[in-house]
Amino acid sequence: MLGEGFEEVYHLKGGILKYLEEVPQDQSKWQGDCFVFDNRVTVRHDLSEGDYDQCHACRHPVSVEDRASEHYSPGISCPHCWDSLSEKTRRSAIDRQKQIELAKARNQPHPIGFNYRKAEV
Repeated sequence: MLGEGFEEVYHLKGGILKYLEEVPQDQSKWQGDCFVFDNRVTVRHDLSEGDYDQCHACRHPVSVEDRASEHYSPGISCPHCWDSLSEKTRRSAIDRQKQIELAKARNQPHPIGFNYRKAEV
């Protein structure tokens, strides 16, 4: 950031999640959801699971509005990628989604589509 010309650059000790955990929402400068690298996809200021999902084909966050699109197919495509996926990627996504659904039906974990945090409770 300094290299790009910003003069006031700060580091959040403990990271964004620690900031959201410790700073009361009415005093926070944070707006919106925070992207996290687990099956929650995003979290709100109170660290509860956010409203976003993730497209497993293109890895793009998918909003509630995106999921209402005719171009959204869970685990397979979203409005951001439906018209740009190669046939190989689309087939792979379809196969992966079948495996996710089979694992859910068997009440078994699957690396994608399984929330390990909820399973620990």
